[in-house]
Amino acid sequence: MKNRVHLICNAHLDPVWQWRWTEGCSEAIATFRNAVEIIHEYPELIFNHNEAILYQWVKKYDTRLFNEIRDLVTKNRWFIAGGWFLQPDVNLPPYENLVRHIRIGREFFKGEFGVEPKVAYNFDSFGHTAGMPKLLCDFGYEFYVHQRPEQEFMPLPDSLYQWKGLHGATIPAYRIEIGLYHSERKNITQRLTEATDLALKLNRDVAMFWGLGNHGGGATRIDLDRIREFTAGEQRVEFMHSTTDRFYEAIKPLIPDLPVYEGSLQRVFTGCYTSLSRIKRKAIEASGAVIQAERLAVETDNYLSLHDIWQDILFNDFHDILPGSCTEPAEQDALDLYGRAMENIRRLNMQSITSINQSVAPIKAHIPVTVFNSNAGLTTMPVEFECMSDYRPFWEGDWTLKLFDHGGNEIACQEEQPDARLPFHRWRRKISFLAKDLTPGVHHYYLQPVETSPNPFRSQSTSPNPLLKNEGAHETSCSLESPTSEFRILNSNLNPHNLSFLVLLDGADSWGTNAFSYRDLAGKFEPEHPERIIEAGPIRNIYESNLTFHHSKITVQRICYADWPVTEYKIRIQWNEEQKRLKLAIPVPVENAKLTAQIAGGSENFPPDSQEHVHGTWLSLGVPDTRYPIPDTLPPDTRYPTPDTLLRLAHNGLRGFDYDGREVRLSILRSAAFCHEQGYNLDNGRAHKFMDMGIHEVRLAIWEQGPDPDAVSEWLNAPPLVWPHLPIG
Repeated sequence: MKNRVHLICNAHLDPVWQWRWTEGCSEAIATFRNAVEIIHEYPELIFNHNEAILYQWVKKYDTRLFNEIRDLVTKNRWFIAGGWFLQPDVNLPPYENLVRHIRIGREFFKGEFGVEPKVAYNFDSFGHTAGMPKLLCDFGYEFYVHQRPEQEFMPLPDSLYQWKGLHGATIPAYRIEIGLYHSERKNITQRLTEATDLALKLNRDVAMFWGLGNHGGGATRIDLDRIREFTAGEQRVEFMHSTTDRFYEAIKPLIPDLPVYEGSLQRVFTGCYTSLSRIKRKAIEASGAVIQAERLAVETDNYLSLHDIWQDILFNDFHDILPGSCTEPAEQDALDLYGRAMENIRRLNMQSITSINQSVAPIKAHIPVTVFNSNAGLTTMPVEFECMSDYRPFWEGDWTLKLFDHGGNEIACQEEQPDARLPFHRWRRKISFLAKDLTPGVHHYYLQPVETSPNPFRSQSTSPNPLLKNEGAHETSCSLESPTSEFRILNSNLNPHNLSFLVLLDGADSWGTNAFSYRDLAGKFEPEHPERIIEAGPIRNIYESNLTFHHSKITVQRICYADWPVTEYKIRIQWNEEQKRLKLAIPVPVENAKLTAQIAGGSENFPPDSQEHVHGTWLSLGVPDTRYPIPDTLPPDTRYPTPDTLLRLAHNGLRGFDYDGREVRLSILRSAAFCHEQGYNLDNGRAHKFMDMGIHEVRLAIWEQGPDPDAVSEWLNAPPLVWPHLPIG
């Protein structure tokens, strides 16, 4: 029996890249219409296509064409390949997003076409998390096809192999080995020759993906005629117009003997871990918010409204949007789409909570307060919100708002500066408190005004880094002088002056093509003044410092809680540097500590190699291997904390980092040119637009022991929802 070359025709079509979604939608309709016409002209052709979003567009804007496609699917002339919502990046989206890409896509194709593909593919995703094998197996996939990273960036034991990911899950996989996931206008004969030679060399079936792309296209009549001519004269192998599933069935007997590759498929295009950081932070926020909304709506019918919201969020996971390789107008479209999703989430949450509140016992109070916690991993956490103290200001006397739970028990809280700056006798108030026993679900509190003497905890002290000793106040939990904290003795890096904001040279393109580390220092942000305290009270102390570099500025608020082990950082950046990268350098307690970081589907260990890597929303540093001794500079009675964690850090979407064994450097911003590929010379006398200029808000949480990092990350990115003034009962 001859070995076969499987001719898999597709049209790689990016919904967004150098163009906006409206152009991608238009091209999808044109490409699908062209495919239908050519299928009727060439009876041997089978057209393959993934991505439910493109079919949804065709169904909405050209119903007749959609029905023709449905008919061709039943005749096995049009094959639904992959079956996902779209081809997302699979490094950066949260795991639940990847679940939805598969679930929503498979539900669509099952409902509209009655098909469930066995083979998943992500041709153009820039790396693949080790959480993918389990996810694919959980959804019944039997095979995975990808292209990146190519062999030059990540050697594999074979193009056909078994991929072993987290939790021991394993799935057969295939890295495209002939050209790319598409063909060019004049190279189809070259590709056919390469496919023939490879099938003879390997003595097995091979797959050749062809068809014009990236802006749609697919099969052409010229290429089909060339295929007919070539295959008529080549008798050593058999050629067949095929599908990804047919190719899988052909190589299925080889699977038991395939070599195994374990771990994530990395790395390529490291700039994508940071480019367009606003989108990356919004992706984390929106995903956390929609999951939170689902949990709030679980007792109502509102969850049915979440399907469209999910699709808005998932669209931005596309591998040229979330990784930051699109144009500036496309970035704005993505931010608008996140805005629509977030507004719809707020509307849905308001509908849910008013329905829930109407079903509980009424509370008659000056200011009712409703809190919803969706975080099952934390039951003690900070809560903050703003409210109006009354219908008009308390013009006379000094009034404090006291907080009570549903049973009338007073809860310690403190008042802080709200966002509004009005000289109206503290009419607007910001309240913070540490919620305890805050189980998942809805909780009710209320505020009552009490006339008091001036609040002893409101301080405008400008002394550097004071350890508050005010009567009634707790010592800050992040005091570097605390004798009970082994970590504070071991490492003073929570002092903001030891958290360095480094500016690095970054002349790489939007993707970071061929750049695997960013270590060339251009300078660092320097403090304008000593750190000063801006809020003080029984719940937390807030310290503030300002730093500058050239035309850029950073304001850091360090928030220390009296009875919670996490130190929170709110960082506001005004960034005006071109072709530079901003990194936050965090000293590591001991050299060569073990670094573990979240990835989609679990966590993975990373080496101290100074290279740029991608991770989720937290990382953890543990006691190093016994090969590395405790430094002699530490006090003789210093002990490592137990268990083996030295430092944990969560953030709101700083996905790139490097680690050299002495410090972790988190990438915050990079100002590469928009949609710039390295072959284009920027030094051509024209003005260019650079990413990430302007204002950015970044949040961090750093702690030593205690809360689980997944739970703290969830709190940071989806904190409890609070509705003051909403009637209860």
